[in-house]
Amino acid sequence: MAQETEEAAWAKIQTFPMDFPTGEQFSYNQTNYVLLGKIIDKYREKPFTQVFSERQFQVVGMPGTQFGDSRDVIPNMVQQYKYVTKLDGKALGEKRLINNYAEMSPFHRTASGLNSTAEDIAHWIIALQQGKLFKTKDALKTLWTAGTYKNGSPTQWALGWVTKPRPKHSAIIITGGGRSAFSVYPEDDLAIVVLTNLSGAYPEEFIDELAGYYNPEIPAADPVTALHMQLRKRGFEQAIDVANELKKKDANFQPSENDLNDWAYRMLNGGGNPKEALEIFKLNVSLYPQSWNVYDSYGEALLKNGRREEAIAMYRKSVELNPDNQNGKAMLARIEGK
Repeated sequence: MAQETEEAAWAKIQTFPMDFPTGEQFSYNQTNYVLLGKIIDKYREKPFTQVFSERQFQVVGMPGTQFGDSRDVIPNMVQQYKYVTKLDGKALGEKRLINNYAEMSPFHRTASGLNSTAEDIAHWIIALQQGKLFKTKDALKTLWTAGTYKNGSPTQWALGWVTKPRPKHSAIIITGGGRSAFSVYPEDDLAIVVLTNLSGAYPEEFIDELAGYYNPEIPAADPVTALHMQLRKRGFEQAIDVANELKKKDANFQPSENDLNDWAYRMLNGGGNPKEALEIFKLNVSLYPQSWNVYDSYGEALLKNGRREEAIAMYRKSVELNPDNQNGKAMLARIEGK
């Protein structure tokens, strides 16, 4: 069967209905990055990859950075790899490390397919903070400021960056492919860059701990990192108790709903820890009992752990709180066979 062309795929995307009204919810996808690439192509009258190279890589001095994937010959690039427990549909009995061949078409390269080095990224962050990539001094602040929903609450995302607001040692972070991340700590004049080739490494889970070698207060300032460090010692089944203890010690301890959800999904989908993920989803429900989304996520985790009846109860609660939750309705129909 012939593959769908990029033009046909883009035309199809434009026929899809909105999942929810603009400004009311958040759902990660890469469609807007494709749109961004098309805008750059049109108004710069050249491919956006060339624009990136001319206006960023060449300005900063990033000789080890270029777009490409496993089909391209890229000097000094190490192949991606991942752990698997199944191969050709058969259980292996143990984890095995295999090559992970990635294909990122030019259509998607405003969101993926960039290959770089830690040194190049470090130079880019420095140039960014020194204002070499902007025309105005206020542009960096705009880049790192979270958006706002219609109800006035802040979103998790700034312009392509995830914000980590904290009373002290706030951070802005970028992640990629479950194997790379870099975090900037503006108050501390510090940035940490971690690039790996292991899919599922999720360096965003330990990047604050690395920053702790430079300033021990940084990991303690992040609720999720502080919680994670304790749970590795005491067990994830203690998640609610540990969170309560940390809250008693520090009134500012309040892991965000989004951060907990992101962490739990990394474990559920790529980290190989579905039971540990379940405990974090459960904690999220206890901390945010009025959020329909935490029940939806908890329901998904329960279902993946084989706990069907409990999953149904969570999806029902989610739809009760948000009658427009189409995913919850669809899951209930599927599970209950309606």
